[in-house]
Amino acid sequence: MKRLTLLSTAFLLALSLNVSAEELDCNNVITTPDINACAQMELDKVEKQLNQTYQKVMALINKPDEESIPYAEVKRNLLESQRAWVTFRKKDCDALYALYSGGTIRGVVYLGCMREHAVKRTEDLKGYISYFE
Repeated sequence: MKRLTLLSTAFLLALSLNVSAEELDCNNVITTPDINACAQMELDKVEKQLNQTYQKVMALINKPDEESIPYAEVKRNLLESQRAWVTFRKKDCDALYALYSGGTIRGVVYLGCMREHAVKRTEDLKGYISYFE
């Protein structure tokens, strides 16, 4: 069921984006390369938001330790968890790509998986921001 949901989400995402490139109208894509290009543009947008959120969190915790908060430990653990998350996300999406390796939809499934993970991670990181603000 999760596969079907992810596949459907990825496909619909690729078809319904409001993002446009110079020569590509993502609202009216038909070919697999165009669908993949639109999915890549959407992933790039979400990745940018993820990176901005991560940098904001790292800036918020870049403080000297306090009596109640060991900022250095928080920063070290967050850095390690982010690195582990990057590896996990790639392996998880690689598995989906392999699962769909016989079809042309594999690219958009992979990009949709990467996007879905990035959105979730961004929301997780926003939890740190709300703690400090």
